[in-house]
Amino acid sequence: MSGEQVGKGSVPEKQTPRILVVDDDHRNVRLMESILKSNGYEVLRAYDGKEALQVVGTDAPDLLLLDVMMPRMNGLEVCQRLRANRATRLLPIIMVTALNALDDRVEALEQGADDFVSKPINKIALLAKVRSILRVKSLQDELERTNEQLVRMQRFKESMTQMVVHDMKNPLSGIMGNVQLIQIQKDNLDSVRLAELLQRTQESASQLMRMILNLLHIGRLEENKMPLRPVRLPLRDIVQENVQELTSVSLRERITVENRVDADLPEPRGDRELVGRVIGNLLSNALKHTPEDGRVVLDATPAADEIVLTVMDTGEGIPEDLQPHVFEKFMAGSLDSARSPGHDSGLGLTFCRLAVEAHGGRIWIQSRPGEGTTVFVALPMKPVLSDARTDKEHNVAGGGRSAA
Repeated sequence: MSGEQVGKGSVPEKQTPRILVVDDDHRNVRLMESILKSNGYEVLRAYDGKEALQVVGTDAPDLLLLDVMMPRMNGLEVCQRLRANRATRLLPIIMVTALNALDDRVEALEQGADDFVSKPINKIALLAKVRSILRVKSLQDELERTNEQLVRMQRFKESMTQMVVHDMKNPLSGIMGNVQLIQIQKDNLDSVRLAELLQRTQESASQLMRMILNLLHIGRLEENKMPLRPVRLPLRDIVQENVQELTSVSLRERITVENRVDADLPEPRGDRELVGRVIGNLLSNALKHTPEDGRVVLDATPAADEIVLTVMDTGEGIPEDLQPHVFEKFMAGSLDSARSPGHDSGLGLTFCRLAVEAHGGRIWIQSRPGEGTTVFVALPMKPVLSDARTDKEHNVAGGGRSAA
């Protein structure tokens, strides 16, 4: 907006304030309009109380300059009606009046007026009061927006907490159910059936641990409080570890998983545990969204000063309008919930983004609905790790992947 120029003052508004001038005397309207416009304000006009209410309902001014004595509906009644309406209860009102009696001013305040300007109009006094009232309104609007944002955040937090708890209940229910079956049928279980139940229990336990670690580490990664321990990363070996961990899932779902990562690929540096968990999350996610007899392929290629790892599936794909949001917190969980029950809250993909970015890398997707999705992870050969320990410190502290 163009700033208000009165001495050195200015209106701290991001948009030009709109002021409704209400007076049955056209000369007064023209005078106040001239003063206000020359100081950067947008001016609306009304010539009686009923017209003023109509303008407020359609054009939403930031301030009213309201004459008291008008035909059809006087300024006091207009003020009363505006204060009784929730949508306009905080609309600033300056009464413009020739009445100087104390009782008249007290009545106007009781009806909700914020201030007074006396007739004949004094330019300096008018602009000073307008500027003061608008400053207060700006603070009120900011407070209102903050309160609304806090309410939305609280509701979001509550709904997401319910989602996370609900999703953690799924693998826990699997663990409890399998253990219960083993206890009930322990005298009749053959070794094959027992091995199957134990395998499913292990899978549910790994899923639950993965979700817990994702939840714990996302906050630390967001705050840059998670130290990284860089070592050389043999990507083929790390990929194969995750493929083997999820072999039973892929076999049961009849999904072919291929590890095409070249054993002679240059080794980037990074935190082996975090990079391993990124690959594990991406592979697990690909398996969840790939139908029977589908295929998941993991590959990696050198590109400039980085290695680009890809996880490709032949699943249902992601709608184009949702693709920019898949790495946002809880977004993938919302997509999963719409597709089918039993999927996790989507924190896995958020963890992947934060872990990759902590290495100075990038993560993105390409997807076509009905044709599958490919996730790309670019890991720099020499990442900038501000909180990383040295290899020596890593060897002392201990490394290795999490079981999740």
